[in-house]
Amino acid sequence: MPIEEAVLNISYKSAQIELVKRTDVIWAGCVDYAGNNTGESDIGATLKRFQSLVEIAPIKAKINPDWSASLSINYNCGDKPCGIMFANESYTADQDARYETFVQPGGLWLRVKGDRNNAKALLNKEKADLHEFFSVLRDAAAANGYTQNPDVHVEVEYHCHAEYNTPPHTCYAYIPVIKNG
Repeated sequence: MPIEEAVLNISYKSAQIELVKRTDVIWAGCVDYAGNNTGESDIGATLKRFQSLVEIAPIKAKINPDWSASLSINYNCGDKPCGIMFANESYTADQDARYETFVQPGGLWLRVKGDRNNAKALLNKEKADLHEFFSVLRDAAAANGYTQNPDVHVEVEYHCHAEYNTPPHTCYAYIPVIKNG
């Protein structure tokens, strides 16, 4: 069962951005939240915890086994602590007790490939970290009749970890959107 289907290709600043429809998705992995509504969690420690578990406690029923993600949670709202989750998509929330699960709500999402061409076209940089594309996706949404979904406080950096040894690996930045009006 596919969890994502293409809806529309958008040209923005000579880059291709895709509007996709996603179902609800269960992410299984490690999450950590900041201790207050203004700081950040210990991202390095959360990643290290996730990496230490993936071999000894494999995530069950992965949807895309060669892909993993970093989810930025609550970064666009000031009334909740920001969180980072390193995870894999799964068909089940029944996971090893050392993992947390998070349900990413379905709906419309904008995504852009995080490659050098798009870094140049969209950010005027030779290369960029995926999170840098989030603001560009918000601008592209606004220019095309969409707004970042104010009810879904998650942005996704999605990586094909199977390609890590043959850079550059394929990766995408996603934000949730809704149609204006």
